[in-house]
Formats: sequence, structure tokens, C-alpha cells
Amino acid sequence: MLLRLLLALASGVLLSPPAAAIADPAASAVEVCVVAPRVEPIDEGEAIGVVPIASPTLVVVEPLQHLRIETDGGRLLWSRRAAPGQVLPSLLRWPLPPLQPDQQVVLRLQPIGAGVDAFAHVRLRAADAPRLAATADLIRRLGSRPQPWMAAINAALVDADVPLAWSLLYAPQAPAAASIEALRRELLRRGCGDGPPS
Repeated sequence: MLLRLLLALASGVLLSPPAAAIADPAASAVEVCVVAPRVEPIDEGEAIGVVPIASPTLVVVEPLQHLRIETDGGRLLWSRRAAPGQVLPSLLRWPLPPLQPDQQVVLRLQPIGAGVDAFAHVRLRAADAPRLAATADLIRRLGSRPQPWMAAINAALVDADVPLAWSLLYAPQAPAAASIEALRRELLRRGCGDGPPS
């Protein structure tokens, strides 16, 4: 199946909190695998991604104990901490107003077991206005049937536009369908591995 073959192009990004930021040396082995949105590593514990959708969904394989969303300058916009003995959901819908064109925010991700000051950082920048508008228009046109959604995800992968493919796959408007859920499960199963899909 085309989607399964192209999954090799689209595994997640593994982030380790920078050693200098980890209060507990025993927590240095803790890593965070970001599946969506599609981001690229730029430094130890840091990644960046341009998102073609104004309200991106965050998908992380490892359980998180704390998530912060900040401005590029460090001002806190939103924060959520798991209750004692619990973890944050692996799939988190965008909790803020939609991103504006070219707006940049920083996600600070703290996995279970990390030191109190250990965060992996993901810089997200919204695409320009035409790209955001085109994605919003595509989502409106796809409607509620799963076949057009799968075709659009396939088309984005054929074009090597993984950010768009994963934005569509995890969009809240995507229909609840076995084919879409199966692809989501496969991505989570693959996580940040480099091997081919089974």
C-alpha cells in the first residue's frame, strides 16, 4: 500500500532534553519522540517545524508530565501539568487561538522521569497566509467521507509534503474511520524508529 511504503519518509523526531538543562543526571536518558506536527531536529533537545495548519495537533509517543507553550520571547501562553500519578494524553489538540501567518511559538515538553528543569523544545512557525488558507480550504472541501481524506494524505506524501499529510491525518475535522485510525496507530507504533513498516 502506498501509504505504508511512504511511512519510511515520515517517522517522528526524537528529542533528548539537553544535558545542561537536566537537574537529575539519572534522567538524562529520557527522550521525547514527536510524531506530529512534522518537525526537524536543529540542536540537542530542540526541533523546528513550519506548520501548514493554524491549529496543529501535537502527537508525542512518550508520556508527558508537563507541556508549556510560550512565545518566541519566553512569555507563557499556556501550560498543562499532569495530575500526580497520571500523564498527559499522547494526542493534544491545539489549546490556543489559531496561529496567525508566520507566528512562532515554542513548545516545551517534559516527559515522565525528566528532571524538574529538563524540557525538550519544539519551535513551531505557522506557514504564510496563502499556505494556511489553502490548507483550511482543502479541509473544508474534503467533507466527512474518509476516502477523500485518505486520497489527500496520499497526495501530500507523494509530493513529499509530510507536514501537510500529518496535519490532515490529525486534523479534528478528519472523519472517524478505520483507515485513518489504522494509519495513526501505525505512526505511533513506529514512533521515531528508522525501520520499514511491518
